[in-house]
Amino acid sequence: MSQQDNSLHFVAIDMGSNSFHLVIAREQDGTIQTLHKEKRQVQLADGIAANGLLDCQAIERGLTCLTEFHQRFSGLEQTRVRLVATHALRVAKNARQFIKAASKIIPYPIEIVSGHEEARLIYSGICNSQSLQARNLVIDIGGGSTEVVIGKQTKANALASLKCGCVSYNKRFFSSGVLDKASFKAAQAAADKQFSLLPNAYFKGDWPLVLGSSGSVKAIYEAINDQLDPPVDITLESLIKLKCDLLEVGHIDKINLPDLDPKRIPLLAAGLCILISFFKRLAVDSMQVAQGALREGILYELAHIGQQKSIKQRTVTSLARLYHADPVQAGNVSSSVVHLFEQVKTSWPIAHYLWLLESAAELHEIGIHINSRSHQKHGGYIIENSDLPGFSQQQQNLLTLLVLNHRKRVNLYRIEQLEPEEKRLVTRLLVIFRLAIVLNLGRINTETVQVQIEAHDNHVSLRLPSTLDEEARLLRRDLATEQSKIAKLGIKLQF
Repeated sequence: MSQQDNSLHFVAIDMGSNSFHLVIAREQDGTIQTLHKEKRQVQLADGIAANGLLDCQAIERGLTCLTEFHQRFSGLEQTRVRLVATHALRVAKNARQFIKAASKIIPYPIEIVSGHEEARLIYSGICNSQSLQARNLVIDIGGGSTEVVIGKQTKANALASLKCGCVSYNKRFFSSGVLDKASFKAAQAAADKQFSLLPNAYFKGDWPLVLGSSGSVKAIYEAINDQLDPPVDITLESLIKLKCDLLEVGHIDKINLPDLDPKRIPLLAAGLCILISFFKRLAVDSMQVAQGALREGILYELAHIGQQKSIKQRTVTSLARLYHADPVQAGNVSSSVVHLFEQVKTSWPIAHYLWLLESAAELHEIGIHINSRSHQKHGGYIIENSDLPGFSQQQQNLLTLLVLNHRKRVNLYRIEQLEPEEKRLVTRLLVIFRLAIVLNLGRINTETVQVQIEAHDNHVSLRLPSTLDEEARLLRRDLATEQSKIAKLGIKLQF
C-alpha cells in the first residue's frame, strides 16, 4: 500500500475457522473502493484438540498471519479497522490466550461474534455485493460452523448457525484421506442431523434464489465445472456426480483438479457432504455462488459506521420494548450516565464506551417483567442468552455484567474471571452506572441532578449541589449505602 495516500481507509479482517481474510478499501467520491484483498489458510479449527484447546501450532499460524496483515496497512495515515473472529475462537477454551498475544501484534480489539451475528454479517456482505430477490436462502460453509440465512432483499429474516464445518468434518470423517461410502454416509448423516434442527421456516421450499458463500462452496462449484464451458449452477444432480467421482478416485491425494486451490482439495469431500445434506433437507433445486461474504459485511458496516450504531440501537430498543422496560426511567438514568461520564472520560480512559452505558440504561429494568425481586439477575440472564444483532460476544458480555450488577450486591466472581484490563474497564463503567441508578431512585421525571464528580485511578469524589435541601439527606443516605458496595470493587467513594 502507498504511504502517500491520506484518504480514509477501511480495513476488515475476517478470522475464520479455516481462512483469515483481509480487505483494505477507501472512500472515493462517496463510494467504497476495494484496494487490496488477501486470504491465508490458517486452519484454526484443525488445531482444536479433544480437550477444546487451540494447539501451539494453530496459535502460531494465526499470529503469523495477523503480523503480515498488519504490515499491509500499518503505514496508512487514516484507518478504521475491525477484526471479527468466528467459530474456532468461539469454542476454543484458550481463546483469551490467543487474543492477548494478538493484541501485542495488531493493536485493535478482536470481536468474537456469535453464530447468529456471523450469519447476519454474511447476509449484509451479500446484499451489498449483488441484487437479491424477494425471498432468498443463503448458506455459508465455514471451517467449524455453517450459517444458514433466510432473507427478504436487504433484510435477514431468519438466522441460524450449525455445528458442522469443512475443517471439523474433514478431521472427523476423512482424516485418513480415504474416500469411501462409509465415510460419506457418516458425514452426511451428521450434517443431516444438524440441518434437521433448523426452524420450520427453512423447510417451506420454493426458493427464488439460493446462494452459497464460502471457499467450500466456490471450490465445489469449480470442481463441478472443471470440464464444462459455459459453467452451470450447482444442483443436487451435479453434487451427487461429484461425490461419485470422488468415490471412484478413492483417496484425497489422487484427486486431479489442477485449476482448484491445492489447499482446498483436502476439504472438498467434507464440504460436499454438508452441501448434499443441505440440498436434500431444504428441497433446494439449484444454487449460485454469492458475490459477497462475511468480510464484505464487516467492511460495509465499518464504512457506514452510523448504520452499525443503528443496528445496535434497534436491537436494544426492541429488547426494551419486548420486556416492557419503563422508557422514562431509562431516559432519566441515561441522562445521569452522560452527565457523569463526560466528567470522568479523560481521567478514566473509557471514552469509547458511552454507547454501552446508554444501552445498559435502556435495558437495566427488563428483568422486572419476569420478577421485580432481584430483577437485575433476570435482566442479566436475558441479555446473556439473547441473540443481539450488532453486538460481539465481548460487548454482549460487558452489557450483561452492567445490567447484572447495577443494583444490590456486586457479583464479584463474574468480574474476577475477566482479564485485568477488562476488569478495570468493567469496574469503572459499573461505578458510573450504579451512581446514575442511585441518582434516580426516586423515579421522578426531573432534570438530572448536577452532581460534580472527579475520578483518579481507584478514587472517586462526588460534590452535591447545595440546592438539594431535603433531597440531599435522602441522597446522602443512598450514597452511603452505595459506598460500601462500590468499595468491594476496589473503588473508594467520597462525597
